[in-house]
Amino acid sequence: MRKNLDNCKRIIIKIGSSLISQDKSLSIKKIEEWTEQINKIKEKDKQIIIVSSGAISQGMNILNMKEKPQNLESLQALAAIGQQQLIGMYENAFKKFNIKTAQVLLTHDDIANKEKYNNARATLEKILDLDVIPIINENDVVATEEIRFGDNDNLAAMVANLIKVDLLIILTDQNGYYDKNPTIDTNAKLIDNCKISDLIIENNLETTNQFGTGGFKTKLQAVKRASDSNTITIVASGLQQQVLLKIFNGDNIGTLFE
Repeated sequence: MRKNLDNCKRIIIKIGSSLISQDKSLSIKKIEEWTEQINKIKEKDKQIIIVSSGAISQGMNILNMKEKPQNLESLQALAAIGQQQLIGMYENAFKKFNIKTAQVLLTHDDIANKEKYNNARATLEKILDLDVIPIINENDVVATEEIRFGDNDNLAAMVANLIKVDLLIILTDQNGYYDKNPTIDTNAKLIDNCKISDLIIENNLETTNQFGTGGFKTKLQAVKRASDSNTITIVASGLQQQVLLKIFNGDNIGTLFE
């Protein structure tokens, strides 16, 4: 199965909040590492879509805030302030490879409403036809459920359903899917390959760091949702060196969900 991943043409790469640091220089460095890998993958005639969290942490950086606020209005304001910086970091990193990007902000309503659904699909298809990489984020300023529950994992899966994606790669700070919760059980083992029917969502991580808004549970929900359109999903650590290139090289990186 992993050796056949090179046949996947349309790919979503979801980058989690835990990988986008409040430290701007560290975030830029990580984004530059991912974009360099994405450039090499794109050269193989792949269509790439990015779903990226991290607007709130960048807003905290701009305002020099050390602790993440809890009230909704502050979170939405930080997202509005940080989104521009976040998209700018991606834009600058991709410019080095002469790759153009487009910002796309979506809400659940854009997927649930039939007219908006068709419009979102047509827009994304046109962006890809123009050989531009869409960088998608939940519209945090108006989508309160994303800030409260951390829904960019499911947003990535919804986009996979929307435009028929072959492969969804969820990059996080975890190595993949374990048979037990590794934060409380030292005997937990990483699963290389997993069938959708074998998922046990309730027994997995729900914890987050100070910048994240979801947990591993939302990733497994996303895996199931993406499978509705026959999308293969890999959950892997975005902290691992050359993780994207290793995935397409067929290495056993993270967990592949058949």
